[in-house]
Amino acid sequence: MAREHGLEWSHGVQRAWFEAPDILWARFRGAINEDTSRWSCAIYREVASRGRFYLAADIADSHLSAESRRYVVANTKADWFRGIIYIGAGVEQRVTTKSLMVGTMLGGTQRLDMTYADTLEEARAWVEAHRAGSAGR
Repeated sequence: MAREHGLEWSHGVQRAWFEAPDILWARFRGAINEDTSRWSCAIYREVASRGRFYLAADIADSHLSAESRRYVVANTKADWFRGIIYIGAGVEQRVTTKSLMVGTMLGGTQRLDMTYADTLEEARAWVEAHRAGSAGR
C-alpha cells in the first residue's frame, strides 16, 4: 500500500518526493505495472492541484508494461507539467517515453518540454535553465 509522509510517497521500491517550489522527483525501479502507474498518476494529480510542476523521473533499470503505458496516457494531462526530465533512460526507455509524450501532449493546451539527463545534477540544471527561459515568455 502506498504511504505518504509529508511531501514524500512510496509504493514498494518506487519513491517520489516534492521539492519546493515546483519539482516532483521520482525514482522508478523494476517492472512498472498498471498499479504503479495508478499510484504515480494520483501523485501527479495531487501535486498539479497546487500548480504546474516539473517531473524529474529517474527511470534507470525500470520498464513500463503496455497496460501501464496506456494508463499513463489516459490519466495524465500535459497541462499539469512545466516540463519532464527522464534521468538514466536507455535506448528502449527513450522510445517508450517519447511515445508517452506524444499521447500525453495531444490532450494539452500548454507547451510541454521534455528532455533526458544522465544525472540528478543535470536534471536540476535543466530545470533552472528552463525556469529562466520561461520567465521571458
